[in-house]
Amino acid sequence: MSYDNTETTSVEHSESRGVDYAPQERLPSPLRPLINNDRLRFGLEVVPWLALFTFFVFLPLAAIFIWSVAIEEPFGMELGFTLDNYRNFVDSYRLSVFWTTVKEGLLQVALALLFGFPIAYYAGIRKRHSPYTFPLLLLFAIPFLTSYILRTLSWIAFLGSDGVINTVLMMVGLTSEPLGWLLYSTFAVRLSLMASYLPFMIFPAWLAMSRIDDEILQASADIGGSPLATVRYIVLPLSLPGLVIGSVFVFVGVLGESVVPVVLGGGNISLVATVIDNAVNSLRLPLASAISAIVLLFAIGLVLVWDYVFGLDKVGEI
Repeated sequence: MSYDNTETTSVEHSESRGVDYAPQERLPSPLRPLINNDRLRFGLEVVPWLALFTFFVFLPLAAIFIWSVAIEEPFGMELGFTLDNYRNFVDSYRLSVFWTTVKEGLLQVALALLFGFPIAYYAGIRKRHSPYTFPLLLLFAIPFLTSYILRTLSWIAFLGSDGVINTVLMMVGLTSEPLGWLLYSTFAVRLSLMASYLPFMIFPAWLAMSRIDDEILQASADIGGSPLATVRYIVLPLSLPGLVIGSVFVFVGVLGESVVPVVLGGGNISLVATVIDNAVNSLRLPLASAISAIVLLFAIGLVLVWDYVFGLDKVGEI
C-alpha cells in the first residue's frame, strides 16, 4: 500500500520552523512560495500599519516642517523656502521662553520623582498584595475623566483671595489678610502642573516596581539589608525603566503645556506652547510651525539620548 507523506512532511517542516503554515497549505500551489517567503510575509503584515502611521503621524509632521520654511505674509503665507521664521524665534524673547520651559520641565520631573516615587513604592512594594492598592491608584486617574480646562480653573477656588486656603488661614489666625502669591503666580502654575503630570510618573514607576520578584526583596531582607538599602540597591535600579519613562512623559507634557500658564500664571510665567498659541491666534502659521518644529526636534533628541543612555528596549521591562 502506497502512502503519500507529502502533507505530513510539509506540516512537520512548518512546525520545525516554529510557524503554523497549515492555512497556507490550502492556498493554490503558485501562491505558496510567495506566502512562505519571510520577507514578503513581514512586508504584508507591516505595510497596513505603516500606511496608517504615515497618514496620521508623518503627514501632519511633514506639513509642520513645510510651513516652517514658508514665506510669511499678512494674514497668511506663501509656500517657499526661508529661514526667517527660525530667525524670528532665535532673535527674540521666544528663545528665552523656550529655555524657561526646559527648566520648568526639569523641575516638574524632579517634583514628580520626589512625590511620585514614594507613592509608587508604597503601592508597588509595601502594599503590592493588598486588594485595595489598584482601586486607590485609580483615584489618580479620575481627574482625567473631566475637562482639563475645568480642572485648571478649579484651583482658583482653592488659591484665590476668597478661596479655601486663604479662608482657613484667616479663620485659624495664621494670617490677617489673604495671601496674594497663591494665585496668578509661578507657585500656582507649578502646583497645577505637578498635580496634572504626577500620575504620569506614578503609574509607570508602580508598574515597574510591581514586577520585582518577591524572592528578590526577601533575599535582601534575609542577608540583613535594611529597607533603605533595599530601596537603594534593589528597588531603584529595577524600577529605573519606569522612572525614565515617567520622566519623559512629564517633561514632554510640560513642553506642550499652554493652558495652565494662561489660566493661573497671570503673566508671571510663559511656556513655549503659549508662544505657539499666540502665533497661531495672530495667523502667523509659519512662525508657529517653526517653533513647533524646534520643540519636536528637541523632544526627538531627548528620545535619542534616552536610547543612548538606557536603551529603548527598557520599555519592554515594565
